[in-house]
Amino acid sequence: MLDYCYHTHTYRCGHAEGTDEEFVQAAIQAGIKTLGFSDHIFLPGVHDPYSRGDYEMLGDYVSSIRALKAKYARDIKIHLGFESEYFPAFDDYYRRLLKDGIVEYLILGHHFLYENGRISFYYGMCKTPNQIKEYADGVVRGMETGLFKYVAHPDLFMAGYRGGRLDPDIHDVIVKICEASKRLDIPLEINLGSMRFRGLFHDGFEMRYLYPYEPFWEIAGEMGCKVLIGVDAHHPNELLGKEYLYAEGLIEKYHLNAIRHIDI
Repeated sequence: MLDYCYHTHTYRCGHAEGTDEEFVQAAIQAGIKTLGFSDHIFLPGVHDPYSRGDYEMLGDYVSSIRALKAKYARDIKIHLGFESEYFPAFDDYYRRLLKDGIVEYLILGHHFLYENGRISFYYGMCKTPNQIKEYADGVVRGMETGLFKYVAHPDLFMAGYRGGRLDPDIHDVIVKICEASKRLDIPLEINLGSMRFRGLFHDGFEMRYLYPYEPFWEIAGEMGCKVLIGVDAHHPNELLGKEYLYAEGLIEKYHLNAIRHIDI
């Protein structure tokens, strides 16, 4: 049984459903002992509907989760955080969120490129070697800040990229991310999200999920990276699913250095 979940979204992001309290109640029903809310970060001056809530939602998000933390203190440990890209333009904002205790933790989910004051390219649609290398550079840059507890879906770039297990560009990107994980002692997340919304598919080279991408985790095992499982819940019922059994299978198959909690 998976007794932790640090990757949980709320309706505020525009692509999740359910009330905050329904997520807590589902987590308790699932036997989860530690629940972390990590909605997509609200960024000042950025309107990005269906990807993240507006900055004006910050107060409501914080007060709601803090109230639930107090209400259910006897039943479950609740933490308040964000899943966030690392955009250097917002470095001071990230640090203030943590320093002032507005949130307790950040996880690095490097979905988008931010340039010229706006969100642009989505890294789940990488098609070229340059794009997946740019993704890896952004992930490593974020890891090196020390702001993030772990990396969510580090294999996100494989959601759109087609190359196959022997593609040297894929191999180089995986090694770069895993080397940084090992060097900086930052865990990598086996993310269960795409297993629910897409499932297995044939990409012309192999049957696989968008992610988790097995060759990534094979290399992570060889390099001794710390890993943990991320439910990436966007609906309370997803906390009750059994997809984590596949992730547990990857942990066993590739002798992954699995952890069960993060220090918050």
